[in-house]
Amino acid sequence: MATSSNIDVLMSDLDIANEEDEELVLDIECEEAENRFELCLVGKFLTEKNLNLRAMRSKMADLWKPAMGITIKSLTHGLFLFQFYHKNDMDWMVKNGSWSFDNATLVTNTSPAGGDPTKVSLNEVEFWVQIYDLPSGYMAEPVGEQLGNFFGSFVSYDLSNNESIWREYMRLRIKVDVRRPLKRKKKICKKDKTEVIVNCKYEKLGEFCFVCGLLTHTERSCKKKINGEADSSGREWGSWLRAPPRRQGSQVRRNGCVMSGTKGGATN
Repeated sequence: MATSSNIDVLMSDLDIANEEDEELVLDIECEEAENRFELCLVGKFLTEKNLNLRAMRSKMADLWKPAMGITIKSLTHGLFLFQFYHKNDMDWMVKNGSWSFDNATLVTNTSPAGGDPTKVSLNEVEFWVQIYDLPSGYMAEPVGEQLGNFFGSFVSYDLSNNESIWREYMRLRIKVDVRRPLKRKKKICKKDKTEVIVNCKYEKLGEFCFVCGLLTHTERSCKKKINGEADSSGREWGSWLRAPPRRQGSQVRRNGCVMSGTKGGATN
């Protein structure tokens, strides 16, 4: 018959820590057959405000109007999973951004197969930008690629913006790092060594900080302002960085002549 002292000895021989550290070799196939997140985007809104989740879900579904539907799930506080049910719907949403809710810019990214969607990097957002004050002859795509890589990372050049005989601006799609201030202008040197300054405006630009130029917060919670590091006499960024709504040109044929006009409606 075991005594209490014998039981204590037996119990002391059990090293739970060593057992927990021993590897358990999984000898079965555990790889997922497919990427469950293939038609999903992980996203967050750049804002300090608490979002009305019901209103956000309704608004984004109304903006995107996916033919096959969408499900929007909350992963963690401020982090969402946008699940589409057809590739065309998701591709259209990605191509036609940027998007915002309550003036807060939405940043999205894909989740890799087998990855943790809560660990996805959310540091870049794509914008259509308009480049103003380019000299005559400099509206070409190679110039646009160089400028796009200055203001962000060049994605594409809008050839459809070249249809009119007169172009007020060059239109580019760029990827912006939200951890860096929005760039506003760039000095360029022409072949004849003369210098000009071109200005950038961002389409569908939501709230951002007029003090430091970051998209991640507004002036109210800017640390530079709170810590007294910013010049209170002026702002280096402002609402002038927002591009005006675009208007599509239309042509009407009358009596054999083509007459130009405009058709209202904001586009991307």
